[in-house]
Amino acid sequence: MQNTKSTIDIMIRPVSIIVIALSSLIMIQSCGDSNTSTNPESPAGTVLYSWDSVNVWLPAGTSASGTDSVIFSTIETGSVKVEFTIQSNIDGIHAKARWGFYTNATPVVPYIPTISGPIDEPFSANLSLAAGSTYFGFAVSMNISNSTEWYYVKLKNVKITKL
Repeated sequence: MQNTKSTIDIMIRPVSIIVIALSSLIMIQSCGDSNTSTNPESPAGTVLYSWDSVNVWLPAGTSASGTDSVIFSTIETGSVKVEFTIQSNIDGIHAKARWGFYTNATPVVPYIPTISGPIDEPFSANLSLAAGSTYFGFAVSMNISNSTEWYYVKLKNVKITKL
């Protein structure tokens, strides 16, 4: 009878080495993650997070929907300024859109998420970071029906700056 234990051990050892190597690489790689701040004492004016845009584009002549979102978290303390521009070319007849800004920072930021016409409007809020970890979520969604042109909705130049 063949000894299956030694065959299994031979197969598991290389897999274990690969798992350990990949885990180590992931841990080292995450130390430089641009989406998570690891220094809770960044000076005022430091940009903690920036993103070009969160956006959805849908083509003419279709009935479709789309969403896009991005999330950032930090262990920073103190206060931040959140800034972005809401842009859309929807007409409210063939296209309807919504945007969202979600966070556990304070105070609660009231906003109207429904977009019913063309918009190009800046958004800015000064917030106090939550104890421990603070998250920020940015999202857009759009539905179109029998459209005659391309429609878009986006949060442009998203930026979180330490105050």
